[in-house]
Amino acid sequence: MTNPYGQQPYGQQPSGPQPTPGYGPPSGGVPAPYGQPSPPYGQPAPYGQPAPYGQPAYGAPGGGYGGPGNAQDIPDYKGWAIGCIFLCWILAIFAIMKSNEVNTYKMQGNLVAAQEASKTTKTLCLIATIIGGIGCLLGILWVIFGLALAASY
Repeated sequence: MTNPYGQQPYGQQPSGPQPTPGYGPPSGGVPAPYGQPSPPYGQPAPYGQPAPYGQPAYGAPGGGYGGPGNAQDIPDYKGWAIGCIFLCWILAIFAIMKSNEVNTYKMQGNLVAAQEASKTTKTLCLIATIIGGIGCLLGILWVIFGLALAASY
């Protein structure tokens, strides 16, 4: 009695010639060249050959429709956001929170939301840097003006 799944019942020896394991055409793929082992399941097809149905084409470009291509391409600006604590701490706190959202969205695979959170983080950091720079400049001018005023007395 034969098994409909192509397996032999337990304890019975297969009849007829048996193929050498690892050689010959892989199931659903392209036959391997003579004398060469076929690629194991889940491996990409040889160069120039299409991937078998149901398997991903390795090396295919991602991020169609103008979206981000890779999660590593999306910066989180966490260092800049932490550095902004000394410039404008209120905006820096929101920038750090948005930077954490970037990492959360990247781990979830939501690259569009991660890209938007990255843009927001960059904007918050830029505004905090400008405000902090203007504040430092005004502080320096205030000290110079105070020293000049004190020297006149």
